[in-house]
Amino acid sequence: MRQILLQLEKFFPLLRNTTLPALLFGLSLLGFYACQPLATPSLLNLHHLFYAFALLSFLLLLYFNRSKPAFFILNLVLAYILVNLLKRQLGADYYFSSAAYQNLCLFLPLNLGLFYALPEQKLITRRSVYLLLLIFAEYTIAEHLSRHGIHLGTSLNLSPLSGLNTLNLLLFSIILISQFITCSVSGKILDTSLFFATFCTCLGLYYSSSPTALSLFFSGASLIIFLATIEHIYHTTYKDELTGLSGRNAFMLHSKDFPLKYSLGILLIDDYQRLSQVFGRFGINTLVKMITQRLLDAEPESQIYRYNTDEFVVLFRNEDKNHAFTRMENMRRAIACAEFMLRGYNKPIKLTVSGSVSEKKRSDANAVEVLVRAGKSLQKARRFTQNITYKD
Repeated sequence: MRQILLQLEKFFPLLRNTTLPALLFGLSLLGFYACQPLATPSLLNLHHLFYAFALLSFLLLLYFNRSKPAFFILNLVLAYILVNLLKRQLGADYYFSSAAYQNLCLFLPLNLGLFYALPEQKLITRRSVYLLLLIFAEYTIAEHLSRHGIHLGTSLNLSPLSGLNTLNLLLFSIILISQFITCSVSGKILDTSLFFATFCTCLGLYYSSSPTALSLFFSGASLIIFLATIEHIYHTTYKDELTGLSGRNAFMLHSKDFPLKYSLGILLIDDYQRLSQVFGRFGINTLVKMITQRLLDAEPESQIYRYNTDEFVVLFRNEDKNHAFTRMENMRRAIACAEFMLRGYNKPIKLTVSGSVSEKKRSDANAVEVLVRAGKSLQKARRFTQNITYKD
């Protein structure tokens, strides 16, 4: 079953990460076309849900110190507040008579595109302060221009019912296309979810004259980001982002449920530091992914963890160290006999790994003690040679 899923992910890399955000986006569309106009209590519930999911997402990001969707959420909340405020003050003609609305619809897609493209970093950093200052500066400029009736876009609308003018639609289209290309290449659930959240935001502003559309699409965007934030934090905490394998934290968590009898194996990529210097960051990451795939092909039924940048830990359930040693030796040989082709290099690259196996003893209090014993045996063996499998 695991092999079937791995093969499916090769042909449909976005299948797993697209399903949930696409479903929520589809439900938002269905609700807009099938259920509008919604009653006032339903609109109030959506209104509260938007703020609730936005707040929960931000608190999660603050707790885990992650920045990727935080400023994305901040822009959505500011836009939602401003649009509702303008509708209450100016009435039905807010998007024709208000320069503030036109300027908002110009800055918002630009900001969503910017914060989508920024790399993942910690939230509590000096960069975050600069980004906050950027947002405040934009809104200060927009407020100053709006006070004098100046807007930075064109007033030409494709439709009298549209809340977005031609320039705004063009900007949103460019941002959505670039986001779609990015999430198609990366395959990350957060990138995919932010793409659908941007789509929901665009539709919410386009049909913003309808209270149902504004609340429904912005609430849909908030819910998509909230669920994606949970998945993203879990994935980055317990999964290795490069290889997709379970990480060190997952090993610590899973070790409590290991069976009474098991063996642990350690696989170390030989000369990892030298390889990093020769092939660079992109090259070594590509090689690690190819090594991972070889290991999975050699041992599809074993649980493999990426414990460190150059180290893999393999769990052999209900196996003594003799049987585990045989399987580890097969994994080592699978790497040693392989030829890895890297873009920009005409010759195949030969790589090796060294391994060690240790069996759970009655005296071992937990899996960490088994792992430490295997690690010490491997270090002792690698003083003399590499490309070996050692049995404790």
